[in-house]
Amino acid sequence: MRRILIPEANKAILEEIEEPKPGLGEISLKIAYCGICGSDLHAFKGEHPFVTLPATPGHEFSGTISSIGEGVSGFNIGDRVTIEPSLVCGKCYNCKIGRYNICNELRVMGCQGDGAMADYLVVPADKVIPIPNNLSLKHATLVEPLAVGVHALKKGGNLSSKNIVIIGAGMIGLAILVSVVKAGAERIIVTDLSDERLELAKKLGATQTINALKLNSVKKILGEKPYEGIDVVFECVGVEKSIRDAMDLIRKGGRVVVVGVFGNEVQVNMANVQDREQELIGSLMYTRRDFTEAVQIIAKSTFSPDLFITEIYPLEKPEEAFKAALNTKKNLKVIFEINKEN
Repeated sequence: MRRILIPEANKAILEEIEEPKPGLGEISLKIAYCGICGSDLHAFKGEHPFVTLPATPGHEFSGTISSIGEGVSGFNIGDRVTIEPSLVCGKCYNCKIGRYNICNELRVMGCQGDGAMADYLVVPADKVIPIPNNLSLKHATLVEPLAVGVHALKKGGNLSSKNIVIIGAGMIGLAILVSVVKAGAERIIVTDLSDERLELAKKLGATQTINALKLNSVKKILGEKPYEGIDVVFECVGVEKSIRDAMDLIRKGGRVVVVGVFGNEVQVNMANVQDREQELIGSLMYTRRDFTEAVQIIAKSTFSPDLFITEIYPLEKPEEAFKAALNTKKNLKVIFEINKEN
């Protein structure tokens, strides 16, 4: 079977390996589509803090069940599914209290485990999530990033009638936007460097957008003096300026939810955290409930999921696809079409 390998920084190749077989408690999937995530791009550039090269990427994916291992029930060959790609120990404190997304031994398919940019992938059966008939396998690749948004939303607290800023209108920022709109936020400001992405943010429900290349977003937002200030900022970029801007934006007692992946250490003004009682909260991945909620959001959405998918590549063009995904001014979500849905 075919599988994409990142052997070293800035290189992606297609390799041939033997098709894996499911063991006890496992299911084998015939992969239909797999998206390129921001984490995959960090890995491709050799800059991901938790991914060691060589790596086999891919954790945003969908497919059909091709074979079922011993001890697995409740599934049938041909079932259409997506996968929660976290691999956890199930024994540590956080696993026991339901926060297995921060398991002490957390591994992720496509990061520390085998990835889904391949014809087939064997996964634990308890990570398999069926999708409804009205959700295509292509659109199901968006469930994983939307689940990140659903989880981040919960870290933000009750957002009903609140003033929100989302820094970054990439796939994760827009996934958070969809969730924030659904949560009933009063004012939703999205900042980014791309007019095209900001236009999409407007279509998805942002009440205001700001191109941070053209305007000082902090000065503009604070200058408008929103009632009681900004309650929550979602940082979705992962650079020093964005986290510093987030901390400058929130009101006293406000909250910053850190969703962006930081490849380097940054400096922030911790005096404001103490003096203003600011809250900085990390948000990592999701749990199964976030995933199942994301499935329903996409299946019942009033927007077209095709708004997010900007390029589709065959598996035979791995490096071209990664380079296209790196062009964030042009592309939002690049996906591989591996075994097309009939």
